[in-house]
Amino acid sequence: MSARIALSGRVGRWMAFLLVFACLIGRVAAADKAEKRTSPPRLHVSMVVDFGQDVGQNFGSLFEIKNQQGVVIAGAGFLGAYNTEPRGNRRRLNFFLKPRFPEAAARTTPLPRVSGDSGVYLFEFNRRLYAMSRSGGKDLRLRYWDARSSRWRVEERPVRDAIDVADGVLTTSRQRIQYNDQIVLDVHRLPEQIGSHYYARGHLIFRFVARQKKPPVNRLVACPWSPDGPKLADLNEARTIDLRSPGEFVYAFGQLGGVVLAATNTGGVYRFDGDRWEVMLEPDLKVSYQVYAMLNYYDRLLLGQYPTGQLFQFDRQRLRRLEGWPPVMPGVSPHARETQTLAIYGGDLYAGVWPWAEVWRYRRDDDKWSFVRRMFSHPKPTDAVNHPYETETKRVDKVYNLWGQRVTSMVPMGDSLYIATSAKTSRPLERKFDFLMGRQNDYGLVYRFTLPNQWAAEVRWKAGPTKFDFELSDGKMTVSQDGDPLGSVALQLDAAEPIEPAQITWGDGVYGRCPAKIDQRSMLPRP
Repeated sequence: MSARIALSGRVGRWMAFLLVFACLIGRVAAADKAEKRTSPPRLHVSMVVDFGQDVGQNFGSLFEIKNQQGVVIAGAGFLGAYNTEPRGNRRRLNFFLKPRFPEAAARTTPLPRVSGDSGVYLFEFNRRLYAMSRSGGKDLRLRYWDARSSRWRVEERPVRDAIDVADGVLTTSRQRIQYNDQIVLDVHRLPEQIGSHYYARGHLIFRFVARQKKPPVNRLVACPWSPDGPKLADLNEARTIDLRSPGEFVYAFGQLGGVVLAATNTGGVYRFDGDRWEVMLEPDLKVSYQVYAMLNYYDRLLLGQYPTGQLFQFDRQRLRRLEGWPPVMPGVSPHARETQTLAIYGGDLYAGVWPWAEVWRYRRDDDKWSFVRRMFSHPKPTDAVNHPYETETKRVDKVYNLWGQRVTSMVPMGDSLYIATSAKTSRPLERKFDFLMGRQNDYGLVYRFTLPNQWAAEVRWKAGPTKFDFELSDGKMTVSQDGDPLGSVALQLDAAEPIEPAQITWGDGVYGRCPAKIDQRSMLPRP
């Protein structure tokens, strides 16, 4: 009996000891969690932004951070891009940490094919990535990427020609322009139709065309309208300029410093300053010259051109060609090249170039272009011809450059840059092109290109001030608006430039100057 009592006493003391030990461990764990919760973030940038009235402006850079050597290490802003149509998403806010070694850190993954066509173009709307065929394509159904099921799904709504403006959606068709369910401009009783379109400077800018009229009508129109003004746009108030030939049409629009540019398929560049149109560059029907892309980049507007494949810059006054922007891939002809796509990703400039589907990166701090990759694995590069498969195609088709290789689109979304490819057209493969059998699938593919520490989230429109927070903490980089997270991505500090902020620039940077009012600015740690 006494032995049992002694045993139970020892067990009781042992249980008491375990209970005290467990309590101590719990307190240590709780303290550790509390310390983690209260530990300062590696970086926290906060600001209150008032975008003012939405009149179609690009919103530019919110901030850019440099280290003690003057090298950009982080930034955030809105892409101002137009790549062959349609316009890039003005509301997607990009937050980046500069990758230390982008060539080693990059990952490229193909998505499932969109369709059997040999070309695809991308755009983004309402937080979805859309894909479509263009000229020559047989499957013209619009599709969106469903990441959960890893497949492309058919979209029934007409979203291709829609953009967000203020707290509504502006939609354009051949016969009318609507804002939400309200008709803004209706031309269905006129012989003219609405063509390529853009919204900027509080003007609906579009091509007005009527080929059946004598003489044919083909002009650019800038008609004043804004969501805060009269519901109907008045064509009598519009400013117009006649295009130089019946078949001339716009490939790309852009804007800088209150000036809008429209570039056409025959080499014309037209400028609208809010009051009148003027011709910056006269088109020439005898010379093949087109501008396929425009992008805001720091204090300039870049234009991607054919046939040099080089970029032009617009500095509010004039156009100037930038020699060697981008370079030519070794081993191929320097002729018949075009920069069709431009984007900013990871804080750097990216360019996609026909006819060898080259992707180039430009780092401003190094003043250097780097070859990223070619988006096709075939054929072997050669300078004996200008275009891939040119000799083989000539034997069976009169369009000898039909199987040249395009980079048609670059769309930053989430943590990725989505890149699309195409032949010259979206025309599907035919039996006579037997030299492509087994290799045709590279045409019309979409790739997911990723670098660490990148996040692009769509913001909510708010009339008046709205607060943005950018934070690196708890292993994540996060963007928040008015206290609500817009999204986050895993933070990989070993892949980024060291977070040693020495200088911050507000309202300016790689995405261009921000026209909004920025208040209550702060950054931790302080430079």
